Amino acid sequence: MKLLVTFLDGLLPFLYVFTTYLYGRHFFTLDRRATRWMTPFLWATAGVHFLDLLLRGLYFRYFPASTLFEAMSVLGLAIVLTYIYIEHRIRVKSTGLFILSTVTLIQIFTSLFIRFQHEIPEMFHTPLFVVHTAAAMLGYSALFVSALYGLMYLLLFYELKSARFGVIYRRLPSLDELSEMNTRAAMIGFLFLTVAIFVGIKWWKHIAPEAGHFDPIVIAAYAVWFIYGLMVYGKKIGGWTGKLLAYLSLWGFVMILISVIVVNLFIATFHRFG
Repeated sequence: MKLLVTFLDGLLPFLYVFTTYLYGRHFFTLDRRATRWMTPFLWATAGVHFLDLLLRGLYFRYFPASTLFEAMSVLGLAIVLTYIYIEHRIRVKSTGLFILSTVTLIQIFTSLFIRFQHEIPEMFHTPLFVVHTAAAMLGYSALFVSALYGLMYLLLFYELKSARFGVIYRRLPSLDELSEMNTRAAMIGFLFLTVAIFVGIKWWKHIAPEAGHFDPIVIAAYAVWFIYGLMVYGKKIGGWTGKLLAYLSLWGFVMILISVIVVNLFIATFHRFG
């Protein structure tokens, strides 16, 4: 099984590169064969990615997020699953190039450095850890997708405002569709992040009661949750503009970067990856 997992780790970057190529052909040239095959290839690539993580978890009997690179791989798959859902619901495929380009870079970097973790802390085997981590990964991945849609919205908004009608204008969806994608992804992320925070509170009372609510990652998660909660309120109740919602999604993503990169690297935290 270990040999198969190693093979799949090496195969995944090539699958993502080819799938991204198909979406790129669709975006720039509307190639019929690319348009026909890109979604099936995306589903197949996501299936291989899921199998890779499943076998890794079965081999060591733990949720495969004990190291930074394992967590990056899980995050990449979660981003893909979020995009697949939105593509299926909205029926718009022209944004896939931007989402998958990011995932491809993540997976290339991950496959180069991921290793088998032989000493797994006991907490990685607990059910609450699995639920908490899976919900957090799905939440942050959806919020990342929301931020990308927010960026696309702003690019198209300012291109229209300046009366420049280039490839972004011709190939991206309308502002209304991008705003719908942005807020739909934000709602998914907000839901899963809420679950992650709730389960995390229950979990750390048993694992690390001394960490408390003042762990830097926890504080950052509360801030991210609040920002995207504002987005949900603004969309459902406040009647806020798509432009404001797009900026909120980007501000929330900046907070995610602070929590995942800056805090994890430079500040002592219970959530530091092994």
